[in-house]
Amino acid sequence: MKIAEIDLARHLEEEFKSIYTIISEDFVLVEDLLASILTKAKIEDFLEKETYIIEKNSSWDFLSSENNNLNLFSQKKIIEIKLLNQGPGVKGAKALKDYSKHPDLNLLVVVICENLDKKSHSSAWMKSLTEAGVLIQTETLSKNSLSRWVENKGKNMEINIDKEARSLLIEKTEGNLIATLQEIKKLSLLYPSQDITLNKMKKNIADSSKFNVFDFSNALIKGNKEKSLEILQTLKSEGTPETLILWALSRELNNLLKVINAGSSNGIWGPVKYKKLLEQASKRIKKKKIYKAYKTIAFIDSCIKGYKNQNPWLGLRELTLNF
Repeated sequence: MKIAEIDLARHLEEEFKSIYTIISEDFVLVEDLLASILTKAKIEDFLEKETYIIEKNSSWDFLSSENNNLNLFSQKKIIEIKLLNQGPGVKGAKALKDYSKHPDLNLLVVVICENLDKKSHSSAWMKSLTEAGVLIQTETLSKNSLSRWVENKGKNMEINIDKEARSLLIEKTEGNLIATLQEIKKLSLLYPSQDITLNKMKKNIADSSKFNVFDFSNALIKGNKEKSLEILQTLKSEGTPETLILWALSRELNNLLKVINAGSSNGIWGPVKYKKLLEQASKRIKKKKIYKAYKTIAFIDSCIKGYKNQNPWLGLRELTLNF
């Protein structure tokens, strides 16, 4: 089954599948969809969650072993699978196809695909996932849709952003949802339970933070722990969502791993300065350290979503100190 992102809420009211696949290049939209699915999952008594960040040579044993070991009396569990590269690879494709044939009702499998190539869209493994569950593919938000998205995000944070203020915010952030969400969160802290007018928005943008989530991930890749901790503390004090920081860091590590594997930054999108940063880091940082960081990121993500009992900011600080 394939549905549009705007139809997910209605779908979840009517039924709940055991496999969901999300295709999107926008982290924030992925998080919105994932939050809706996980909220429904808790209602359905899925109280445990494991996250697997997949790279080219990752093992898929977790999926087959989970499928083989679960039975009618097992506790319900969520398996979140993040495909960071173009696809799951040969082993992953087989694992997903095999699992789709006999999905376990005690498992909720959510597959998140970033930067998926066109070939994978029509692949056998994608077809199997779609037939066995639900496929949601996001589209770039139009200006009107983006304005409604900003309005709804504001309401979720108990502020009312008027139309003129929304237009200015969208103009200044150029439709970048990460930057937009960061500004909305800051507004909710500055003006709790208030109406956000054009004047308030102008002042907020004028006083915009000197740091963003990419400043943190760049400093960490450079090996500057002192600067990384300073930025992390600033982001925390401004109410930056922890999920944004995790996304930026995952993106950085993914790009770094690509450079290490390829031996150059030719396939990386970005300015020359950024590519040079990755090339320098690739000579200093080992793959083992990156894979260890992936596991920590997955653990912190579970803490954010309430499946593990630890302060996410403490986890981020420990990750910074140990990287």
